[in-house]
Formats: sequence, C-alpha cells, structure tokens
Amino acid sequence: MLSIAETPAGSADTPASSPPRPSCDSDLGFVRKHMVRWLDPHQLLDTAVRVLLSGVFSSYADGRELQAMEPAEVPDRSGQADLWLDYVADLGDGWNSTYTVARLLASEELKLDWDGEVHATQRGRILVMGGDQVYPVPTAAEYQNRMLGPYRAALPCAGGEAPELFAIPGSHDWYDGLVNFTSIFCRKRWIGGWKTLQRRSYFALKLPHRWWLWGVDIQFGSYIDEAQLRYFAGVALHQVQPGDRIILCMAKEVESGRKGTEVHSDRDVEFLEREIIQPCGAQLVLSLKSGKHYYARYEQEDGSRQHIASGGGGAFLHPTHNLPERMDLPGAEGSVAYRKASTYPSPAASKRLRKRIWLLTPYNLPLAGVFGAVQVLLALMLGLHLRDRHVSLGLSGLLRVVWESPTFFLLVLIVMVSVVGMVRFAHDARGVGRFLLGMVHSTLQLAGAAGVMIACSWLSSAFGLRGGWSLVAFLTLLFPVGGIGGMVGMSGYLWVANCFGLHETEGYSAQHHQDLKHFLRLHIQADGALTVYPIGVDRVGRKWTLCPDAPAHVPWFAPQGAEPEPHLIEKPITITGRPCVPSPVETCDSTFPGDRPELTYRFPVD
Repeated sequence: MLSIAETPAGSADTPASSPPRPSCDSDLGFVRKHMVRWLDPHQLLDTAVRVLLSGVFSSYADGRELQAMEPAEVPDRSGQADLWLDYVADLGDGWNSTYTVARLLASEELKLDWDGEVHATQRGRILVMGGDQVYPVPTAAEYQNRMLGPYRAALPCAGGEAPELFAIPGSHDWYDGLVNFTSIFCRKRWIGGWKTLQRRSYFALKLPHRWWLWGVDIQFGSYIDEAQLRYFAGVALHQVQPGDRIILCMAKEVESGRKGTEVHSDRDVEFLEREIIQPCGAQLVLSLKSGKHYYARYEQEDGSRQHIASGGGGAFLHPTHNLPERMDLPGAEGSVAYRKASTYPSPAASKRLRKRIWLLTPYNLPLAGVFGAVQVLLALMLGLHLRDRHVSLGLSGLLRVVWESPTFFLLVLIVMVSVVGMVRFAHDARGVGRFLLGMVHSTLQLAGAAGVMIACSWLSSAFGLRGGWSLVAFLTLLFPVGGIGGMVGMSGYLWVANCFGLHETEGYSAQHHQDLKHFLRLHIQADGALTVYPIGVDRVGRKWTLCPDAPAHVPWFAPQGAEPEPHLIEKPITITGRPCVPSPVETCDSTFPGDRPELTYRFPVD
C-alpha cells in the first residue's frame, strides 16, 4: 500500500542551527572546480573505465531493486492554494556556472520582464533536479565539489519555510550503481537550505488542483524496472483520479529514431502513458527531459501537450542549430507530431559557437601533449634518430624509411587499430557512412603525421645544424608541432562533421562553454492553471567575493562587479487550469504487469 507523506519541510526536521559561515576558502569544505576537461587523457581513460564497469554492473545488479524495500511514499502538497516549483538538470560541472544557477534558484524572488510586462516569480517550494547532478563521475568527492558545495553556498539555510528537494538520476549518477546518489538524495538529509524527502530514485508528487509530478528513473535509457512500474501503477490505481494532469520528468533527452537508448526512452514514455496514465483517466500534458544541455520546447500541433528539453544547470553547452523543426514521438494512441516552438541559445548563436571548435588546442593542452608524444614515438620507431635519417626528409624518403623499418609490421598494426578506433569514434553515423567517415578521419591524421615529420625535418635543416644538435632540434620541434597538428586535425574533423549534424557532443563538450545557462520555474496558480517560466542567464559570474560576515541565509559568495542578469527565454507558457475529464468508457478487469493479481485495476476498452 502506498503511503501519503504530509510532513512539511521546515518543521521538526529543520536543522537546530545554521552552519557557520566560512572565513576563507579552506573553511568551505569543498573545492571550487573548473569545467570538466572532457578531452583530458586521464579524464577520458577514467570515464571510459567507469562506463565499462557500470555497463557490466547494471547488467547483473540494479540498485532500484534494493530501493523497493523502502516505503512507497507519495508526498502530498495538494492542500495549498498555489505552488511554485523549480526544475534544473545537468548541473554539477564547473563552479562558475553551477553556482550562478544555484544562486538564482536560491533567490526568494526574481522579477523578469517580457515585452514590457514584469513577471514576479518566487523561489520554488519544491526544487526538482532532473538528472546528472554531477560530472564526470559520481564519486563522493565530485558530488561534494561540483554539486553539494555550490548549492550549500547558494542557500546555507532558508530564511523562512524550507524548500524541499527531489532528484532523479541521470546516466552519470548511475556510473557507481547509484551508491552515492542514494546516500545523498534518499536519506532525508539537508543540502544547504533544501530538505530531501524521497526514499527511492523515483517519486510521485501530488500537487494542488489535481496536478501530479512524476520523476522516472530510466537508468541508462534502456528500461524501467518492475518495482518502479509497480510503484507508479499503485499511484495510478489508488490516488490518481480521472481528469488529473501529469508532469513527467525523465533524465534522458530523446531525439526520435537516432540511438537505441533514445528509442527506448521514447518507448518508456509511450508505455507509461498507454499502460498506466491513460487507463486511470489522467492526462500527460508536460514532459521535462534532460541530457541535452540546451532549452528546446516542442509543442503538439494542437497545443495540448508540451515537450521541453531542459539541461542548462551548469554543464557544457549542446548546439541547437541542428534541431529539427518538427519531430514525431510515440504516444499512447500512436505517433504524435510536435513542432519546434523555442530554443536557447538561438540557432544563430549556437552556430556562431561552432567556430570555437578551432580553439581545441589551447582548451585541451594535455591531449595535444599526447599527440606530440605519439609523434616523437613514431619517429623513434622509424629510426629517424639514426645516421641523420631525419635530415632532408621528403615524402619518398619517409616512405622508404617506413618500408625499411624493423617495426614495419607493428606500424601496420598501429594503423589498423587507428582506423578501427576512428570508425568507432564516428558513432553518430551509421553503416557504410560510419566506415567512410572513420577512414577519412584516420587518413587525415596519418597524412598530418607524415606532413609534420617532413616539415620538422625541413625546419631543423634550415638552421644549418649538424649531428646531435640537428637531432635535438628535430625532436624538439616534432613534439609541439605534432601536438598542435594533431589537435588541428581533430578540430577540422569535428568542425566538418558538425556541419553535417554529427559529433555535436564531442565538438561542443571540449569547448567547456560555461555561459548560456537556464532553469525552469513552474507556478500552479489558484485557478488551477500551470505557467512555465523558462529563465536564462547569458553570462555567468567569473569572479566571486567571500562574504563571511553576512546573515546566515545569505549566499556565501557575491559576484565581483555586476550581478548575473536572469531573463525570460520566451513568453511564459500557460497550460489551462481546467481538468480534462474523460468521457465514460466501458472497462474490463486486467492486471499489470505480468498478470499479477495484486496489481489488478481497470483498463478502458476500445
């Protein structure tokens, strides 16, 4: 049986005292981190290993099965006349962006102008985190430095009634099997002035005026576990009434038909709507999805349903200029057509940012060092350090050296591995296109390596050096020129691929772009209408001043200079306050899932 949790935050569970304010950085209890360097070799290796292990682990163990032993609570906040909620996702990255957004979320009021009309918005009584609360991996230290620390600093304690916090995990939260996510969000603990209340990695909130908010955990985008389905089926059976409206949060943004995990994510929504939501007479009117770090709102052709991708809480920016004008998503009664209504950043701004791909070298110096080291290693394998073979090296001379090298077969193996790696890297393409794209990339990299060796040979000879000094000059030039050449080659490949809509994540994640962030503020009004305020901030704070003597509830850091300026991304979206009560339908007894009698409830009959 599902229990209703009605304990208000800020009552007996309120902390006895406010945390002491830090007087210096060493008192913070966390480290203010820069944006994640996704192309850092150490980071690439560490993330790859964790992804591999998490994939193996999730195939044999699912932390949600253990969570099912916790009480199946349904927090009830339906007794209020109106209610403000905040939604933020993809947040735990660099300090500047994460803290700027957290500080705006902590503000008791934000006044936002649109077309001459001022909209006064209040801090959400409920904050929903929609997935990927930490990057790149969910260790305790990363959670502390990239998410818990910034949010505690933004709202050390609540001046009045404490807001509540609910979260669903994204793929990065799952890399340790939800161990740290469960400890942080599912133990009813405080995160600064926010109080966590959930027991599981998914939840259903009963809201005023017959609104519901369901947070769904889809692990790595593959399926919804049986225990979770039983939970939502129980909510639908015992508490949801015909005409109720549901807001669905899911930590995986989908692009219909692109990848297997995205297709599964689409089908999860379709399944929930067809098998659980629709039979109880409720209506899914708003889908909030994360995973893509932009704001993109799609609406059904008749305006009855909204689909919002919102992942602007702090992570790197994804492009919006390649988003389709229309898309079809599975629905309970077949495919549903949606049209693009708004994006942030705009397609023009997104396309301008693509030019930053050519700056990958200064953004990713460690990877450039790896390219340079590989270039020097290849030169030594070819024996270019012997008998002045590096002097006056031309294309024919380089080919002869390759053929005469005692490591010729090893070089061939390296080339084959390189080709396979480049084909695997071209994961956005399919079939023959993927193979050709990988071949082109590997060919360009090999040609670039040969060109760098020839150029460094010419440059070292131009100095008129002989003997050992000539070799020193050759190798000294080969390292930086090879590193820069390798990065320029990768920049060119990613730029061209992105022009064709490929490698969006790889091309933009390496830019570490910390501006153009956003979150959503939702208001259930007294008349039952729901208004969504998409709030953007074009430039986040860069320099911060510690405020040790400020009142307890004031953020620990204030910006040096002007405050970051929040603004409305588009006109607020209002969804009608009138519940849509379905017409009576003939019903038949059925069960869900797997014909288990303990989950018997009634399905409509066509």
